[in-house]
Amino acid sequence: MTKSDVRKLVKQKIKEGKTQLQTFDEIIELSDMPAEEIANMVKVIPTLASRQKNKTLNVILIVFLSLTVLTKILSGIPIILQNGIKWIPVLFLLPAINVLLLWGVATYRANFHRVVAVFTILGLFNSLIKSIGVPFNYLLLSDFAFYAVLIILGFYCQSKLTPGYDKMKERYISSEGETMIRDKFVFDDIRKNDA
Repeated sequence: MTKSDVRKLVKQKIKEGKTQLQTFDEIIELSDMPAEEIANMVKVIPTLASRQKNKTLNVILIVFLSLTVLTKILSGIPIILQNGIKWIPVLFLLPAINVLLLWGVATYRANFHRVVAVFTILGLFNSLIKSIGVPFNYLLLSDFAFYAVLIILGFYCQSKLTPGYDKMKERYISSEGETMIRDKFVFDDIRKNDA
């Protein structure tokens, strides 16, 4: 099995409603890939249970990302009015990254929630740099609150949707009767979503 085949199988098992541990246990039997590579593939796909439990927060994040797309489109309108209709592609280029992030969050793609938070932090630093030496404007507070919501939701949703796993050593008795040590993977998706 190739990595691509394993990744597709992981997504299929998760869509069937299996936990990350069940998915890992089933795929480890079918694939000859190292267990840690499979565990890393499994940990970034949110289970249906974690998606359902965190759906409200994800929808709020989607709404805020949609607002960023809308504001980018609206900021492109003056450019078109000044420079003519040939600048219409700018309307699609300005929000391109935001649309990609919106798609990733809406489809629960791996690590997109974290990427939203990181890009928002970069945008926050950019705004802070631009506001140095400029008289204080109360509208900046609303911008910073908007940034804070995106950053907090991005990191929080990422931690709740893809909690990861613990790798432990486990003793077992081999078929020859020898005591051996092997890696055991314990996924956190059940523990964190039950809390």
